[in-house]
Amino acid sequence: MNKWNVNSNLLLLLICLFVVMMGYGVLLPVLPFFLERIISYPIDPENIVFHFGVLTAIYPITLVFTAPLWGRISDRIGSKWPIVIGLVGFTLMQVMIAFSTSLTMLYVARIVGSLFSSFLVPVINAFISDITDEANRTKAMAWAGTAVSAGVVTGPAISGLLIGNNWHLRWEPSFHLLIDRFSVPFIILAIIGLLTLILTLVFLKNNKKTHLNQTVTSFGALFPKGKWIIFGKLLLLSSILQLGITSFETVFPLYVKDSGKYSAAFIGAGLLICGLVMAIMQPIVAKYGKLFIANPEKQMAFGFLIAGLTLPVFVLIQTQWIILLNIGVFGLGSSLIVPNLLAQISLKEPKSSGWALGMQSSFSGIGQIIGPLAGTALYILSPYSPFYIISGLLVITSIIVFKTLYENSTNTISSINDIEI
Repeated sequence: MNKWNVNSNLLLLLICLFVVMMGYGVLLPVLPFFLERIISYPIDPENIVFHFGVLTAIYPITLVFTAPLWGRISDRIGSKWPIVIGLVGFTLMQVMIAFSTSLTMLYVARIVGSLFSSFLVPVINAFISDITDEANRTKAMAWAGTAVSAGVVTGPAISGLLIGNNWHLRWEPSFHLLIDRFSVPFIILAIIGLLTLILTLVFLKNNKKTHLNQTVTSFGALFPKGKWIIFGKLLLLSSILQLGITSFETVFPLYVKDSGKYSAAFIGAGLLICGLVMAIMQPIVAKYGKLFIANPEKQMAFGFLIAGLTLPVFVLIQTQWIILLNIGVFGLGSSLIVPNLLAQISLKEPKSSGWALGMQSSFSGIGQIIGPLAGTALYILSPYSPFYIISGLLVITSIIVFKTLYENSTNTISSINDIEI
């Protein structure tokens, strides 16, 4: 693939990531209010919390089961057509959510849309990995992370701008279509998804593979022998990271809404700041991180520590600007982890990156399932408990990574001394 095709493909892939994650960003601030509108029986705050958690978890549940399969398919036939199928599913989901008038319709929309779009991020990341060399892999993954974060940033902004008023569409005096203000963002997102689908069909060049690692791409074994030793630690870190991020993103809107002090716009502003910090910091970490911390795993350890220490602050301090600042620091910690984690995984399996990043997304999906469900369950017991418990998990993870690094360095020094003797 020549340089022009690489650059044009990379740009299109980043656009796809941006659009897909915009859908995630649009959904989170709007969903509690959307549920409040469509639930027909008497509204109980616990019902809102329960359905919010389950609807958020549907996407990663499907991701766990579809990502490795579609990763293998993309290793065999290239990534273009899985991406096209995913964009069709993404666009369909936005339309179905927009016109949902009952809880059942909303669940159907999430399930159908997730089945046909949840694998998009790992397949796109695998495509990016395939068209970049090892020297530029971390930078490319950082730009992918930036596209993801920018999408999450833009989603709440779209929600905030568009949910102010209902849409009244009139073609004739006798025809009047009313679109509820909470449905408007999803209509706009469906249009954007359709335009992205057309661009992908016309301009994206496929990356069909010619030399594959047969032990990995064989459909006989989901997790080939010996791969856990190579990937196990990184995959577990993926699960823990996503558990922390998604539990925070699930609990934060509920905590703010139930406090009665802040509006949906404040929720959007908080998620906006988190995504904006991650969008800016991930390329900076990829380019300059090694100047300060040479070891990528040590960067990740510091990231878990920073993210973990921020969470109790939400409970201890209620000042608005401190909450927003703290969200930015949480985003900074995540920025130290994401590009390094994706790059490390893709570099360990360069011949079948679709499978490797599919497995990474599958394990991330496990964290994304547990995060919303555990976060909302803990929130029902006590609104403060999710912040403390998830904080403890992230800090313990950081300590374990630091301990592993110390033991590895000690073993390396001992081996060198033995050789010298």
